[in-house]
Amino acid sequence: MKLIVKDLKFQETSEILLKHFPEAPGEELVIYPEYTEKSGLKVLKYGNNVKIQYHQDVEYYRALGMVLGHPGEDISYSEAAYTSRLGTMFDCSRNGVLKATTVKRYIEYLALLGMNDLLLYTEDTYEIPKHPHFGALRGRYTKEEIREIERYAAKFGIELVPCIQTLAHMRMFLRWPVTEKMRDNGDILLVGEPAVYEFLEDMIRSVRTSFSGRRIHIGMDEAFQLGLGNYLRKNGYQDRTGIMKEHLDRVCEICRKYDFDPMIWSDMYFMLASEDGGYYSVSEDYEWQEKDKPDRDLTLVYWDYYNASEDVYRKMVHLHGKLSDNMYFAGGGWTWNGIAPNYSRALETTRVGTKVMKEAGADKWFCTLWQDDGAETPMETCLLSLTYFAECAYEKEVTKERLQDRMKELFGIDSEDIMLLDRFDNFQPEDPHNLKSANPSKLALYQDPMLGIFDGQFKGKGLKEHYHELVEKLEQCLAKEQPPRVRKLFAYYQKLAAFLAEKAEMGLELKSDYDNQDRERLRIWAEKRIPACLALLEELHSMREELWMDECKPQGYEVIDVRLGGIRSRLV
Repeated sequence: MKLIVKDLKFQETSEILLKHFPEAPGEELVIYPEYTEKSGLKVLKYGNNVKIQYHQDVEYYRALGMVLGHPGEDISYSEAAYTSRLGTMFDCSRNGVLKATTVKRYIEYLALLGMNDLLLYTEDTYEIPKHPHFGALRGRYTKEEIREIERYAAKFGIELVPCIQTLAHMRMFLRWPVTEKMRDNGDILLVGEPAVYEFLEDMIRSVRTSFSGRRIHIGMDEAFQLGLGNYLRKNGYQDRTGIMKEHLDRVCEICRKYDFDPMIWSDMYFMLASEDGGYYSVSEDYEWQEKDKPDRDLTLVYWDYYNASEDVYRKMVHLHGKLSDNMYFAGGGWTWNGIAPNYSRALETTRVGTKVMKEAGADKWFCTLWQDDGAETPMETCLLSLTYFAECAYEKEVTKERLQDRMKELFGIDSEDIMLLDRFDNFQPEDPHNLKSANPSKLALYQDPMLGIFDGQFKGKGLKEHYHELVEKLEQCLAKEQPPRVRKLFAYYQKLAAFLAEKAEMGLELKSDYDNQDRERLRIWAEKRIPACLALLEELHSMREELWMDECKPQGYEVIDVRLGGIRSRLV
């Protein structure tokens, strides 16, 4: 198909997005973009002629995706987002640093979904020239890579926002001996130490030379032991909210010097105020002292991907209003549950959280895609959660049918098929949304069958039968025509299910055969079943490496390699 766009601004980018729709029939499609002052999009397609009205560029691309995703159909449709800023955050700090080419591909996806923000979470995976050990051996982004990503995002009307850390989550940097004077503890910078602020200025100056936008996320979350390490030895016990305020003011001053408008995760203001140190347990009528509050214009990011209660979200929005005039809501795609995504929890918490945000008029959202504990789950699994999050911003309610249609038209994926990945961990009737984030697949994968740490939990749960059934269902998916990346993903998870079907209850069976002194069964284990399991593991290992190298820089894969190699070592 040939696209003729009657606005040169959109010609190149429209042709780029066309490659995601290889089945689009016809010889020619003539598109007439029309900018409007009012937010929202309208699309009218009749025959080979398409008129798209848009306010933001991403609304044009979202409409284009609808047109290309429904080839041969006439369309008359309009919609407007509940959000002014809508985006996603990619975690590029937990071993997996997405390649620039991967990020650019996701930029195309975000445009088709109508999202205008891309937040790049980099704890130490970017360059600070004066500190060569910062991000060393971690696959950090070069300045040119970041500029390349930013230029590409700008083509689609998407802003690239740097997300760094300026207080906690600094463990990978603080492990170097040269940082000894900067440590409160092994994860937190030492507030008040001059060398810390020299370093932070070097950091923010470096970020400014890579990113051109004004917004910056400076982190400051989860500094649980703030003021209780070397700070305590030097200064005695001090009010920890005061320590936080002192540090925040100094970092914000540096940000303003380099023409940045900072935002922070809000949790420390809540954790320090609550009796149990919890983020969500502060009472609704709590009042912070004026001296402890941040500047009213500082943006606070309220992250919540845990709660399925509307009342919790309403309370938290109310409390954030006491601290700041600017709030972002950060939901979660649950790509970090273990070795498979927790779609059920992602969809339920997103449904409830975004419902309350719409009611409250909170119009700035982004979806976090964390990669906790080593980036074990391929990032490609994010598409279901990300699509649902985006649709929640454009629809009052997102039905199962709506999600299915969008996944099919944009990515060629049957949402029911990819939802099978949720079944690796979610099969407890008493917790249908897996709100407790059970991850038996990870436990079964790594458990040493000769130790059986989790055998007591696995006994009677039917893991072996469950994963055998999952193998069959994933084989049925592979029998269908699938996009190449999706096929690789399903093939990997089908092999994982096959391996878990053999290994999950291995310890239980071995112990029973040993106790019964069944030498014949033990011989079969030694000569047939364990070698067969090892053969599955070898294929699984190779497939995971291929997925990693497709998505990420090589650095960081060694962690996955060692983990899978350890499983083999204990089975041999």
